[in-house]
Amino acid sequence: MLEAIFAPRSVAVVGASPSPERLGHQVLKNIVSNGFAGDIFPIHPTAERILERTAYPSVLDVPHPIDLAVIVIPSQYVLEVVEQCGLKGVRGLIVITAGFKEVGGEGKKLEQQLLARVKQYNMRMVGPNCLGIIDTLSCLNASFAGLMPDAGEIAFMSQSGALCTAILDWSKASGIGFSRFVSLGNKADVDEVTLLEAWGEDPHSKVILAYLEGINDGLRFVEVARKTTRKTPVVAIKSGTTSAGTRAASSHTGSLTGSESAYEAAFSQSGILRAASMEELFDFALAFAYQPPLQSNRVAIVTNAGGPGIITTDAIERTGILKMADLTAETINALREKLPATANFFNPIDVIGDARSDRYHAALKAALADPGVDAVIVLFTPQAASDTAETARVIARLAAESNKPVLASFMGAVSLTEALRILNENRIPSYAFPERAVGALAAMARYSAWQQRPAPEYTSFYR
Repeated sequence: MLEAIFAPRSVAVVGASPSPERLGHQVLKNIVSNGFAGDIFPIHPTAERILERTAYPSVLDVPHPIDLAVIVIPSQYVLEVVEQCGLKGVRGLIVITAGFKEVGGEGKKLEQQLLARVKQYNMRMVGPNCLGIIDTLSCLNASFAGLMPDAGEIAFMSQSGALCTAILDWSKASGIGFSRFVSLGNKADVDEVTLLEAWGEDPHSKVILAYLEGINDGLRFVEVARKTTRKTPVVAIKSGTTSAGTRAASSHTGSLTGSESAYEAAFSQSGILRAASMEELFDFALAFAYQPPLQSNRVAIVTNAGGPGIITTDAIERTGILKMADLTAETINALREKLPATANFFNPIDVIGDARSDRYHAALKAALADPGVDAVIVLFTPQAASDTAETARVIARLAAESNKPVLASFMGAVSLTEALRILNENRIPSYAFPERAVGALAAMARYSAWQQRPAPEYTSFYR
């Protein structure tokens, strides 16, 4: 039944308003203006038309079927509207309204009544207390976010709506796209387990990202995540791990948090990759979304600067899972033929500071052809002789011809704008510093190791 939420044929916005400053107007405008092809029904007690759509006093007055209702009205009226949705045969709900479990007391009781009503009519619900959902496949922006993300292959869920809006703004500037984008809110019904189960079978999502403040059902989470991660990588960041953070999470979405050791065990036993920061979350995501799977752990480095090459080598060794590849004699001889005598023909392959794109072509081509190399990290520092944009194009072309991951670290800013655009358009993850590229590749190695080992037994750490 999640199709009613993510791929509805018709949407009603309960609380749609003719006033542009009202939240209901903003939600309706997002649905209307971002290409949703289904029927759209504004619901308002007195307005006749909103945004050139016929408005109706209630969902029961709409003379057509409704798959999804987006509810943006004060909390005291939500139960009545959900009852009407049930009678109408609506199958999916997004309750943006706040004032439920997160405020405690009567709000918690109201949320329990809401969930009971949803279950009574066999509906599914995202929320309450959420930003909404965005699905780029159906061009549905059923949220009050200020932006529609680009289409992509990253599925993202978050318990924080404000975090969602910040990520959307950043992703538009960075040219990063999403397949699904969901604010879970209080997750009274649809939660992280529901979405893991659904998105694990989604051919349009190459990686699943999650910002979690608490997990409702630890055992079920582990069970579903173990199945999902066999097919699709899942990267999660878990907040509320300190005592102060736990209190903040509880007041934010009414989340029940568990011990740090319990979450570590849950992630470890289910194959979920844990990110230590939001930066790391998206560093990992780009590697999984843009590059082919990593088959083993042997890494080659191509660089035009010795210092960054050494830094990257150290970072690789410190991961405990990646190792520096030993180049074959054939690869070394091929490098000797193409590179100047001052170059380094071993690993890291140093094409020297005055290298132009032709040297990068020779070095990267040889590294990718080496049977003892499973992935390549390409380092670039802008020099006076550099043809920066063409070097990015060379990397993109050679990576497209290979089934091995290629990650880049173009270090700098002012002179790299065009090169970074080329890399991103051609799905080459590029990181400001090499340690981040190594971290992303290490995540790919951990995921590869997880997929290749037999399904583990797991212990019960939630009672």
